[in-house]
Amino acid sequence: MKQKMKPKNRPKRGPIPTSIPLRDYIKNEITSLKKITNSQPTMNKISSGDNSKLSELIICSHGKDYALNDFLITEKIVITDGKAFIKEYRYALTPAADGEEQYFRFDFQPSKIPIRFPDSHINVNEHIYGKHHLIYPTDTELDLHKLTIQKAVNVFCYYENTFIHPATDFGKAYVSLVNGGKNNENIY
Repeated sequence: MKQKMKPKNRPKRGPIPTSIPLRDYIKNEITSLKKITNSQPTMNKISSGDNSKLSELIICSHGKDYALNDFLITEKIVITDGKAFIKEYRYALTPAADGEEQYFRFDFQPSKIPIRFPDSHINVNEHIYGKHHLIYPTDTELDLHKLTIQKAVNVFCYYENTFIHPATDFGKAYVSLVNGGKNNENIY
């Protein structure tokens, strides 16, 4: 009888640091969301301590973008000593045409995803792309630990202009949009 191999545990990852001040980072994230929709995202502020100091910020937005594709964006930011860290994110696009086949979602949720699974991955249609979860660097060249709302919006816009799926050819068409931009600047 074959013994089932136990999957290797991944190293525990911490939040992703942002490289610009918190106020500028949030402004850039909100501005990039307005590129694809006219609605203001929901921002939930969580305070802690006696002085009600901001400790977490959750940015959410969903609906239809300018190309009438369904999108979902959620980003949880942790604030420590005035610096912002992305604690988790979920950025998804479901195209209006062939939505179930061309759907993609970027996930980073180290505290929610069981330790035996990758903490960041791209969800795609398994029947088309061979796997349901694509991980860096084995299945994609997109460094998912460099992704932000602004970069995800750039990916959405690029997809809507080219119809090249981020899973195609290891995501090479998107490498400059995701892996580039040291200050999270708009590079599309």
